[in-house]
Amino acid sequence: MKTQRKSALLSPAQRRYLLFIALVTPAFLLRFATAAYPILQTIYLGFTNLDLIKNTSAFIGLQNYLAMANNYGVRGALSFTITLVVSSTALDLILGMLVALLLNTTFRGTGFARTINLIPWAIPTIAAGYAFRWLLEDQFGLIPYWINQISGARIAVFISPVLARVVVVLVHVWKDAGFIAFVFLAGLQGIPLELYDAARVDGANAWQRFWWITLPLVMPLAITMGLFRLVWSLGSFDLVYGLTQGGPGVATSVLALQIFREGIMFFKFGFASAISVVLLILVAIIGIMGLWLFRKAEVTY
Repeated sequence: MKTQRKSALLSPAQRRYLLFIALVTPAFLLRFATAAYPILQTIYLGFTNLDLIKNTSAFIGLQNYLAMANNYGVRGALSFTITLVVSSTALDLILGMLVALLLNTTFRGTGFARTINLIPWAIPTIAAGYAFRWLLEDQFGLIPYWINQISGARIAVFISPVLARVVVVLVHVWKDAGFIAFVFLAGLQGIPLELYDAARVDGANAWQRFWWITLPLVMPLAITMGLFRLVWSLGSFDLVYGLTQGGPGVATSVLALQIFREGIMFFKFGFASAISVVLLILVAIIGIMGLWLFRKAEVTY
């Protein structure tokens, strides 16, 4: 009787609200335990000198962040991380769009071409890194051998910082451009054909149809894929680890690889946590910019 009286005292809206809390609370607690708590703990550790080898765990304030400013490895990793994610994402979007436009046409073997387009993306990233490391090895690699047979020049990719950086960017593009092309292909197939027919009747050429129909309609998708690609690139280090291991020196090191080195290899958890916070800030900035661009594209187009 008391339960019935209490239920009668609650309005339908209040009962729905209590049901919402009961259903959402377990998921919220699980998400907090697996995501929010580790982030907060990492932020805290970034202000300590936690080191398993030296057995230290004192609160040191901003010393880790000040040390990063003078750390050549971290500064180089930050510089190359920004270069890598910006250049590879731009090339991925451009190449992905071109491949999607090609795959959107009708020709013999269209299905086969669409299938093999996804093979690079399906290969495990660390395996792709090691495979290209063997292919580009200056003594026995196939690619330097072919270049030498054609031009007579001998190249050593992993000795030159510039060549190593270019190779890392190109392998990143080779790995992910196929998947982005597949997503763009889905977007292209969702554009009504009547728009292109009307444009042809009005005398629009192929470039004008792409500029005024295709590009505006796939722009929100391009911004979304660019945002995800930037975030994926910021947090990944397996391709760099398998391909160059950050060398020569720290020329191709990225922030995620630097975190792995400082935390997992050298047990400097405090310093590694500080680098992680910097990476988190970069991801947040890119996410905010991406959402702003996405909303602007929706309003514009």
